Amino acid sequence: MIDCAGSMVIGECSDVRYERKPLRSDYRHRRDVAGNATLRGMIARQKKSPILQWVAAAQTHAGLSQSALSLRICERLRVTPDRSIINKILLNRRSVSADEMLAIEEITGFPAPTEERSSLIPVPIVDWVSAGRLADTGSQLPVEKVPLLAFADLGRGDFFATRVKGDSMDRLSPEGSIIIVDRNDKQLQNGKCYVFAVDGETTFKMYQADDPPYLAPYSTNPANKPIFPKKKKDWEIVGRVKRTLLDL
Repeated sequence: MIDCAGSMVIGECSDVRYERKPLRSDYRHRRDVAGNATLRGMIARQKKSPILQWVAAAQTHAGLSQSALSLRICERLRVTPDRSIINKILLNRRSVSADEMLAIEEITGFPAPTEERSSLIPVPIVDWVSAGRLADTGSQLPVEKVPLLAFADLGRGDFFATRVKGDSMDRLSPEGSIIIVDRNDKQLQNGKCYVFAVDGETTFKMYQADDPPYLAPYSTNPANKPIFPKKKKDWEIVGRVKRTLLDL
């Protein structure tokens, strides 16, 4: 027997009622409603982020798909190809790094937001051999067709980056790590680290102001020995190392 409320009744005098269970379609409906609400919330949050708006506008301006722009970014930064970069950014699953911002601006030709762009310092990554040639202050840093990093907290300077070769400074900067060098900072200070050009070769060492002064390794490998330049003209200061970047 079914009463007017739609519940099943066992016997006319029974007080026991079995309520109708929601149909599976009801669960689907509720799930879809919740999913749509989540999506609307995500879109609303994205609309509040100027950087996400800029990334979307830059992609549209360039006429590139998300995957195409992602691969162009990887190519420009010389990192492992990843087609999902732009998709993850626009879904707010990851942030935009400073070097990615510069790469997007360069690839799409769409200017980055002024408040974001004005604080960034582009830093070109040069190879180890080329780093030694930058001892001459008149030499120009390459800024085209080389990978770029970007920083907002380096301060003033003339910066470049290079990957360390060898293990003579591995207590600070293991081989393959990236060091940031300021060519404007050539004032030698005891115990500070610099990139030098010694007899035409690039070396990264700690300066020791003893008598005579020498360039000391800071290494776990005892085979690395100090360098004692015989004449001042035999070595040049490229710049002081300001930062080490490590991939963990």
